[in-house]
Amino acid sequence: MVSNNTTTLLTLSTSFDSECRDNPAGFAFWSAIEILTAILGLPANVAVLWILLQKQNAVSSSEVFIMNLAVMDALFCLNTPLDICNYYFLENPIVYTVTHFVYNFNVIGGPLILCCICVERYMAVVHPVTYLGLKSLTYRVLCSAVAWAITVPFSIYLGMTPLEDTAYVISGFISALCIVMIFCSISILRVLRKSAPGRDEVHPMKKKAFQMVFTILMIVLISFFPTVGMVPFEPYFNETTFKCYIMPVCYSFFTPSSFIQRLLYLSLVGALSCVQFPCNKACCIALSPTPWT
Repeated sequence: MVSNNTTTLLTLSTSFDSECRDNPAGFAFWSAIEILTAILGLPANVAVLWILLQKQNAVSSSEVFIMNLAVMDALFCLNTPLDICNYYFLENPIVYTVTHFVYNFNVIGGPLILCCICVERYMAVVHPVTYLGLKSLTYRVLCSAVAWAITVPFSIYLGMTPLEDTAYVISGFISALCIVMIFCSISILRVLRKSAPGRDEVHPMKKKAFQMVFTILMIVLISFFPTVGMVPFEPYFNETTFKCYIMPVCYSFFTPSSFIQRLLYLSLVGALSCVQFPCNKACCIALSPTPWT
């Protein structure tokens, strides 16, 4: 039994070795992006957690989700050095499974939490009366717990699956989340276009909600669209080209999402200057916690 498990893990960890060791450019690019993400992401996520845990007043509803995002992405950033060392030096099948499991926190958990934020904004703008009855942080904590309950077993499954086979699962999962976020964006935009009687301007909180949902949607699309978009075209590529070059480059787009939103949040609370970070003021405001309560 132990021998069979070891053989399975070894097969997973070396699934790319026979071809991609001789074609290392794709994985080298992916590794470089992971290193950059870890360097920027770990301090950013730790700083966000520190700020939220040090708050004297209660955290807002959005900050509950941001805190969970920071935990997931901090674990992902801590996982990066071990992942790279194992791929290039250790080649340990058990370490491969563990690092692949943690890596999927970024792939599964991150977009799931971001989708929760979009749905919250949708409820606040489109169904404000219902939202008022759901202001309690308990609901946010419950949603976060459900997100973790989905992320952990999903990550275990993906961690035990050969990397080349996970693209289809991830593509379907992200596509479903994108549909939800697109629906939220369109619904909020429709409400914003209907200004209140006697008022020419839309309430600033509603504008901010749309900015939040739209910005998150853009982050998710930029991060995950390369993989989602390339999967249907796999039959048109040489197997080695797709596995060793195209897929690693597409997967490398996942990782920057681990620090972009957190850097923008730090800009809002004054830990970073929006002038120093390459985003405009609207982008920074959009990703700040909204004081709905």
